Amino acid sequence: MTYRADIDGLRTVAVLLVLVFHFDLFTLGKAGFIGVDVFFVISGFLIMAIIRKDLETGHFNFGEFLYRRIRRLYPALLATLLLTLVAGWLLFLPFRFVELAKETMFSLLYVVNFYYWQNINYFGLRADGVPLLHMWSLAVEEQFYVFFPLACWIIWRWAPRLLLPAVILALLLSFGLGLFFTPRKPELAFYLLPTRAWELMIGAVLALVTHGRVVRGAWLQVMGPLGLCLIAASVVVYGPLTQVPGWFAVLPTLGTVAVILGGFAEKAPATRMLATPPMVWIGKISYPLYLVHWPIRIFLQEHLVEFTFPWRLFGFVLSFAVAAGIYYLIEVPVRRRRVLSKRGHYVGLVASMSVVMIAASGLIQQRGGVPERFAPEVAEILAFRDDSPTLRRHCTKRAALDDATCALGDKSAPREVLVIGDSHARALSGAMDLWLEEQGRGGTLLFNPGCMPVAGAGQGHCRSNIDTALKLAEWSPDFTEVVLISIWRQGLPKGGKPFDGRWVPEAEVEEVFATRLAQTVDRLRTAGKQVTIVEPFFAATGDVPVTLAGNIAFNRDRPVDRSLADHMATFTSVHAAMDNVLGQNVRSLSVIDPFCENGICRAVVDGRPLFTDNNHVAMRHSPTIAAYLQEQTTFE
Repeated sequence: MTYRADIDGLRTVAVLLVLVFHFDLFTLGKAGFIGVDVFFVISGFLIMAIIRKDLETGHFNFGEFLYRRIRRLYPALLATLLLTLVAGWLLFLPFRFVELAKETMFSLLYVVNFYYWQNINYFGLRADGVPLLHMWSLAVEEQFYVFFPLACWIIWRWAPRLLLPAVILALLLSFGLGLFFTPRKPELAFYLLPTRAWELMIGAVLALVTHGRVVRGAWLQVMGPLGLCLIAASVVVYGPLTQVPGWFAVLPTLGTVAVILGGFAEKAPATRMLATPPMVWIGKISYPLYLVHWPIRIFLQEHLVEFTFPWRLFGFVLSFAVAAGIYYLIEVPVRRRRVLSKRGHYVGLVASMSVVMIAASGLIQQRGGVPERFAPEVAEILAFRDDSPTLRRHCTKRAALDDATCALGDKSAPREVLVIGDSHARALSGAMDLWLEEQGRGGTLLFNPGCMPVAGAGQGHCRSNIDTALKLAEWSPDFTEVVLISIWRQGLPKGGKPFDGRWVPEAEVEEVFATRLAQTVDRLRTAGKQVTIVEPFFAATGDVPVTLAGNIAFNRDRPVDRSLADHMATFTSVHAAMDNVLGQNVRSLSVIDPFCENGICRAVVDGRPLFTDNNHVAMRHSPTIAAYLQEQTTFE
C-alpha cells in the first residue's frame, strides 16, 4: 500500500502513551498502556493490506511474508536483548539476572506472553521488577502473524468472497472471549492472543473494507479528531477498578480506526498534524523506542534510592537516544539492505545469534545468575528471600480446612483457631504455629494474597474470598477464635481504595474502613467468636535482602531501618479504627515491639534480614514473635 505519513504519526501517539505511562510523567498517564491497543489496530490494518494485495495478485507466499516480518522486527529486537543482557551482567543481582535470562529466551521465541500469563499481574506490585514485561505485546503480534496470514490464504483459495465475513466472525469470537475471560481470568485475557486478536482484526477489517475503494467525503474531516478524542477519553475514563481489556479496549481501538479512516483525507487538519516531521520521526523510531524504554526504566529504578521525576524524565529522554541509535545504526541499514542483503546471509546470522543468545540465557539460568560475579556474602544474604513458609503457599481455598499442611499449633488438638488474612498471614504463620502450640491449641491458616480480612474490601475476588472465610468462621462450631492478619495498608487513605465494588476516594477511606472493620468484627462477635486483630507490622525502607546484597555488590550504603514514629504516623487511622472495636471478646496484639527500640524499627536482626522483601517477616524470626505473642494472651 502507499506510504502514509499520518500512520507513523499515529504510531507516535501510541508509543508516547506507553512511555508517559511507564515513566509516570503525568497524572493522567495511568492508562497509557492503551498505546498497545493502538499499535495492535495499526498492525492489523497494515498487515491485512499487504496480505490482501498479495492474495489478489497471486503473489502471496507465506515463507516470504514471514521473512519480511523477521527482517523488519528481529534486528532491533536482537540488539535490545543483547544490550539488556550485557547491562544485566553488570547491574543485576543473580536472582534478577536469572529472571532476565528467562524472559530473554522466551522473548526470542515469541512466547513470553505465556510466561507472564502464568506468573505476572501486569498491574500488580511485581510488575516493576520484570525487566522485559513489555515484550508480551510483541509475542501476541508475532503469533498473529503466523496464524492469521495462513487462515486468510486458506479462505482465499476456497472462497475469496468469504474473507471479510470470516475475519468479522473471528473478530467477534475473539472479542467475546475477551469479554468472558476479563472478569474471570484477567491475566489470560490480558496476555493471550485469542482474547486480543480482535484488536488486530478490527484493523484488518478496515483494510479489507477500504481496499480498492476511493475513500472520500466531508465526513472524513471529523474522523481524525473524533478518533483522537476517543483515545484521549480512554485515558480519562480509566480507573483502578476498570477491567482490561474487556469493554474498555473498545474505546482506543475504535478511536484508532477513526484516525486511520480520517487519514484518507490527506488535507484534513488531524491528518496534517500527524504527518508533521517531528511526529513522523518519532513514529519511525517507535519500534526500537518501545523495545528499549522498559529495560532502561528497570535499570534506573533498580539503582536509584528514589525514582524521582527528574530521573524518570532522564529515562524518557535516554530511551529516545538509544532508540535512535538502534534505528539508524541497525534497523535502517538492514531494512534497506545496505548490509546482509542476501536472504541466506541474513537468516543465517539471525538464526546463529538467536541460538547463541538462547544458549547463553539457558546457561545463566543453570548457573543461578552467575553469583560468582559478586562476593559470596551476596548469595548468602539473597537466600533470605526464600525464608518463607512455602508449604503453606496453597492454603487459600476452603480445602485448607482439611489440609494437614495448613494446620497450625498442636496437631493433636482440635482446630479451634482460624487465622485469616492476606499474604502477611502466611508470613506470620510460623509464629502463629509456635504460639498456638505453646498454648496447646490447634488452628487453620486461610489466606489470600493482597486481600485484607475486612468484609467488602478489595477487588471482586478479594471480597468473595474474605466473605467465604468469614462465613466459615461464623457457621463452623469448631472455631472459637478468629485471628485477623494483614499489612493493613488497604485501609490507608492515600490514593483511594476499593470497597464494596466501588472506588472510594481518599477523603472517605478512613470512615469506610473503620465502618467495614467494625461490621466484620461484629459479625464474628455475634457468632460467638473471640476476635484477635494483629496490628500492622512496620515496613523497611526497601527490599531488605536485595538492598543489603546490593550494598555489598555495588559498594553502597543504603539504609533499611524505619523510624517508629514514621510507622505509627502512617497507620494512625488504622490504629484508631482498631481501637474503636476493642472490647468484650475482641483484642489487638502487637508484633513489632521486639524489633523497635529507641525509636528505630530494625530491619536487620542479629545480622540477618527481618524480612524476605520489605514487609513480609522471614520464618527464622518466628520464635521471637511467638514469644512476644505469648505475653499478650489474656483477653481484656
